[in-house]
Amino acid sequence: MRKVLHILGDFNDEDIEWIIDIGLKKTIHPQELIIEANHKLHEIYFVLEGKIDIELPSGVLFAKIKSGEILGEMSFIENELPIVNAKAIERTHVISIAHDSITERFKITPDFQGRFYKAMSLYLSSRLRNVAAKISHKNSLTNFGREFEQDMNNATLDRIQIAGERFNRLLQHFR
Repeated sequence: MRKVLHILGDFNDEDIEWIIDIGLKKTIHPQELIIEANHKLHEIYFVLEGKIDIELPSGVLFAKIKSGEILGEMSFIENELPIVNAKAIERTHVISIAHDSITERFKITPDFQGRFYKAMSLYLSSRLRNVAAKISHKNSLTNFGREFEQDMNNATLDRIQIAGERFNRLLQHFR
């Protein structure tokens, strides 16, 4: 769940209310694709609960996604087609937010655009660090997590606490 904290920690309460107002709860059934490689994606997804496998088009498992993670953000940021499939491995609930809605909010609330891209950069940086740790085999993910937690300053801890409260608000609203 730490990954969503990078996002929600930089959003403000108005942004969370906007997600509650504009977001749609969707249920993804086992073996159903939520993202298909090389097909236009029109939404980003916050995973509320459940598990999703990220697979290369060849079927090779690339990653596992669970509650508190985000899908589709790279296609939104890059305006590119997804290069992987995202398939539910159990009944999964997500909040879906249309790309058009995000873009419209950028126009109406320009400060949101800055918060959005800062939050996404922190999220993607965290994801890249985890991938690098897996590939390098120099640090296990457990040790990496411990080092990360030790390096957090009080401001980061405050932001993560606030983000956790915001994620709980989203969970409560969309249940």
